[in-house]
Amino acid sequence: MNRFANRTALVTGGSTGIGRAIANRLAAEGADVVITGRREAPLKEAASQHEKISYVVADVGRAEDVARTLQEVNARHGRLDVLVNNAGVAPIAPLRELDMDQYDHTFEVNVRGLVDTTRQALPLLQATKGAIVNISSSVALRPLANMSIYSASKAAVSALTKSWGKELARDGIRVNSVIVGPIETPIYQKTQLSQAQAQAHIDAVRAMVPLGRFGDGDEVAAMVAFLASDEARFVTASEYAVDGGSAA
Repeated sequence: MNRFANRTALVTGGSTGIGRAIANRLAAEGADVVITGRREAPLKEAASQHEKISYVVADVGRAEDVARTLQEVNARHGRLDVLVNNAGVAPIAPLRELDMDQYDHTFEVNVRGLVDTTRQALPLLQATKGAIVNISSSVALRPLANMSIYSASKAAVSALTKSWGKELARDGIRVNSVIVGPIETPIYQKTQLSQAQAQAHIDAVRAMVPLGRFGDGDEVAAMVAFLASDEARFVTASEYAVDGGSAA
């Protein structure tokens, strides 16, 4: 399937996890894909998975980095058809222990970075009547204890998606989001929890999912590819859940 032949996609936070899977899926379907992230080593490794993936070391929280990224996209490919706002952080931050620097960083990446990247990408997207896919979370619909700041940041993404979908329709730009639930990643091996504690947490999260399992990045990537493609040409200002039913 070559749904994205002769098209260019930008995937922020594309070096690992969901972003990496999205980049690989779009490249496999013919797109020239540019991924961004703050560290070159994982970006270089992620780009090596497909010849049509290249990278730019950039922080979405820095306006000058966003501008440089879009300049690179235009210089390399001369167009932008798909923007996937995937970069994000997900802190566990109980209110009593909240450090306001942590709050600032979460909203800088999850909200400000998404807004600024989209704003600066508009001229390129307007030229191609492109598509924007924002990566949200099931906590936007069902906030979790000790994750109020992250939940609020993703609720903002939901509001932005719906508003932009209506606002940018006049320019032929579609805007949708994917609500992501529990996804299998190495994160549980990177915590300070004991093996027993980590397993207990995984079991508790899995119990919240009606389908009884974690998802994987490829399942999210499949939905992103659909929303970015012409098959979804009459879909905008909408949210699609890939969460095993956990946010229902």
